[in-house]
Amino acid sequence: MKLSHYCLLGLLGLGALASCKTNLPTPYTGPPTGGYANLALPNTTALVTKYAPGESIPLTLGYYQGDNPTTITVFQATKTDSAQVGSYPVNGTFNQTLAVNTQAVPYTVPTTYAIGTAVRVDVTLNFADGGQRLRRITYTVASSPTLTNGTPTLTYRNGLGASAQTNGDVLGYAITLNAGGISTVPTGATTPPSNLFKNVDSLVYYARTGTTGALQRQGVIKTPTAGVVNSRTIDVRIPSGSAAAGGAQFVFTAFAQTTSTTLTSALVPVAAAGTPLATTRRGTVSFGGGSSADSLAFNLSAGLPEPAANASTGKDLQVSGLSTAGSGALTLSAPNTTRYYKLSSSQLAANPYATATANQVGLLLYQNTASADLGTPAAGDVYAVRLRGASTYALLRILGTRASTSGGVGRVKFEYRTL
Repeated sequence: MKLSHYCLLGLLGLGALASCKTNLPTPYTGPPTGGYANLALPNTTALVTKYAPGESIPLTLGYYQGDNPTTITVFQATKTDSAQVGSYPVNGTFNQTLAVNTQAVPYTVPTTYAIGTAVRVDVTLNFADGGQRLRRITYTVASSPTLTNGTPTLTYRNGLGASAQTNGDVLGYAITLNAGGISTVPTGATTPPSNLFKNVDSLVYYARTGTTGALQRQGVIKTPTAGVVNSRTIDVRIPSGSAAAGGAQFVFTAFAQTTSTTLTSALVPVAAAGTPLATTRRGTVSFGGGSSADSLAFNLSAGLPEPAANASTGKDLQVSGLSTAGSGALTLSAPNTTRYYKLSSSQLAANPYATATANQVGLLLYQNTASADLGTPAAGDVYAVRLRGASTYALLRILGTRASTSGGVGRVKFEYRTL
C-alpha cells in the first residue's frame, strides 16, 4: 500500500515537470546578418568618378566564402529612372594576395544616358541566411577624350623650313585634348553639361617611318588633364630611316581608364640629308696699344671686321673687355642679337665642327640656353651661333688667343662655318 502511494506521487511529479516544460521560452534568433563584402577595380586603389557611355566598368567584389554568399545583384538609378541591371551566382575564386575570394561583376554604362547624368550603382551580395551587404558607387556620365590638331600643327625646332627637315630633327607637334571640354559639372547646373569629359590618365606619343613602319614609343605625359580642354605642343623626333621610307608619321593616344582615342599625323616629308654648312671663313678681333679701333668687332655675315663707327647691328663678335682674373685675356660678346652656345667637352667628342649641319646647330641652340657673352675663349672652344635672331646658323671655333699684357695687343683668332 505504501509502495503504491509513493509511485503515484512520483508519477504526479513527472506530470508536473512535463507541464512546466511547455512554459519555457523559445531560444532567441536575430535577423539575418550579411558577411564581408568589398567593391573595387582590379589592381587599383579607387574607383573614378566619370565614365563614358558604353564603357565597361570592371568591378570586382571581394568576399569570404565561409559567409556562404549565394548571389550578387546590381541596381542602377538616376534622378529619372531606376532598374535592376544584373543578377549573378556567386562563383569567384580565392585571391592569394588579398586572402579573400574575388569575382568580376559585369557593369556597362548605358548608352542612352546623356553626358553629365549622375548615376548611382548598388552592388548587393546576398547570403544564404537572408542577410545582405550593399556596396555603392556613384559616377557621372562623361565623354571619352578627343584629340585634334592644334594651330600651327608643326613647328620646326631647328628653325629651318619644312623641306629641310631630316632624320633626327625635332618637331613641335601641336594638339588639343578635349576641345571645349570641362572637368566638373558647374555648381547649380539645371541640365547635364554636354561638354563634360573624362580624366585623361596618360598621353602616349609614337613615331614611325613612312605610313607602315612599326610604332616607336617616344614619350608619355601622365595625367595631362582632368577633362578640361588642354592645348599643348609636344616635341617629337623624326626617326632614323624616315627619308628612305618617304617621310614620317606621328601617333598620339590618350588613355582614360578603359577608353582611348588616337590621332595620327599626316605624312611629314623628310629630306635625305641635313643642310650643310658649306662656307668656311676666318677672322680676328684685337685690342690693345697699337691696334686699330676697327679691329674690335667682326661681322660674321660679311666675313669682315666691322668698323667702330658703324651701328652695333653688324657687330656679331666684339671685344668687350679683359678678364677680371688679371691675365689680360680678352673677353668677347655680341652687342647685337647674335647669340652663342658653347659646346661641352662631351659634345666636342664627336668632332661636330667638321661634320655638323645647320639642322644640328639649330637643334643645339633650341635645346640649350644661348647667350650674348662668350666669356674668355680658349683655343679649341666651339660655339653654336644664331646670327641676329634669325634661322641663320654657324659653328665658330677658336683657333688661338693672345692676352693683352703690359698694354700690348691681345688677339682672338677664329674660324667659322656657315651656310
